Amino acid sequence: MVEKEQISVIIPAYNEGAVVGDVVRRILRCGFARVIVVNDGSKDDTAEVAERAGATVLSHIINRGAGAAAQTGIAYARKAGLPYLVQIDADGQHYPEDIEKMAARMSETDCDIVIGSRWLGRNEDVPATRIAYNRISNIFTNFFCRSNYTDSQSGMRLLNRRAIEAINLHLDGFGYCSEMIVQAEENRLRIEEVPIRVAYTEYSMSKGQDLQMGITTAMNLLWKLIFQR
Repeated sequence: MVEKEQISVIIPAYNEGAVVGDVVRRILRCGFARVIVVNDGSKDDTAEVAERAGATVLSHIINRGAGAAAQTGIAYARKAGLPYLVQIDADGQHYPEDIEKMAARMSETDCDIVIGSRWLGRNEDVPATRIAYNRISNIFTNFFCRSNYTDSQSGMRLLNRRAIEAINLHLDGFGYCSEMIVQAEENRLRIEEVPIRVAYTEYSMSKGQDLQMGITTAMNLLWKLIFQR
């Protein structure tokens, strides 16, 4: 059984000083006592705001990318011996309350990774550009996988200790989302998906990937998977 007090929450963050404090406080109010913000070389007050809100802050000296921040969080969890790790976006689009649903699925199935999928439930307010980008990314990712995943680019994921030990990301950019899934299958880890809610705002839409960045991400992923394996 995955208990709430066993779950640590990692938040990769770059220039999120305007919202990261609220995200941290919301997670703490949900009963998750350990929140770690990976400050990815922010030029604003992300680190200070996160620390004041109650998070432990790990900082990169320079901006390295979302994948590098995710790997720093996983490396911290590995070294600290954390049993369960949830990653959640810093821009406020995710609902921390959905972590309990993810933990329940892991308990029920004894899987190693639970991906929060925006497409299994009803998220009618998801912008068309994000839908198009994610469909393209799913095609690229699922081509290299045995299973088909509905939301390969989801930033909300729960990992157990087996996954924390096995996952070793190399892509610094957003391609890490797909890389993690491919690595998990290569390591014979079991992946489940559960529906989650998302709240897209003008602020969150200014973050993440646009179509041009998505194409670059896909090309980097293809290069990694085809020529560097």
